[in-house]
Amino acid sequence: MTLVLRILGWFFLAIALASLAFDLFQLMEGDSFQLSLLGENWFAVHPGSLNLLQAVTERYIGLWLWDDVLSPLLFVPTLVVGLVAAAIFFIPGYLLKGRRGRHR
Repeated sequence: MTLVLRILGWFFLAIALASLAFDLFQLMEGDSFQLSLLGENWFAVHPGSLNLLQAVTERYIGLWLWDDVLSPLLFVPTLVVGLVAAAIFFIPGYLLKGRRGRHR
């Protein structure tokens, strides 16, 4: 279990760092520095999955989840979402590993 949590943490950290590298590359190209948004990056990589997520969420779970939770999340910078998600997976992964080691 801890291995899965730590792998997911590394995955989201890699996404955050890749997003930061992309934003810095845009700055070096002469554009102004701004953090790219999660929705923009997701749409650039795979627009079909973003549209599918919206349709499935609105139809089978509830319109409130898309409108109040997921849609505003798409306007948050990818770097921030990636770092927060990495922390959410890293912290339990390391806490569970430490707890498991003490009981042996």
